Amino acid sequence: MKIRYRVPTIEGAPLPGSIIMGDGPRVRRAYRVLGAKASRGGLVALGCTTWSLTVESLSADAGRAEIANGCQSWGIVWDSRKKGAR
Repeated sequence: MKIRYRVPTIEGAPLPGSIIMGDGPRVRRAYRVLGAKASRGGLVALGCTTWSLTVESLSADAGRAEIANGCQSWGIVWDSRKKGAR
C-alpha cells in the first residue's frame, strides 16, 4: 500500500521500520514504513517535502505496542478536504 506523507524538510524521510500513526482514542490503524521516496508536490518554498511511502497496515493496538517497545514513530493527520472540491 502507498500513502503520501508531508513533513518539514529538515526532518527528512521516515526511516524503514518506523511507525506512522494518528493521535487519539479513535485511531484504528497504524502503518509500518517499508520504503520512502521523495515525491513531487512538496511545498519547497515553505520548507516541506512530500514523501511517497510504501507501508504495511497494522492495527492501532499493534502500532502502540511497537511504539512502547521503542520503535521510532511519526504522527499523521489525514487531509479531511474532499478531493475535487474547491
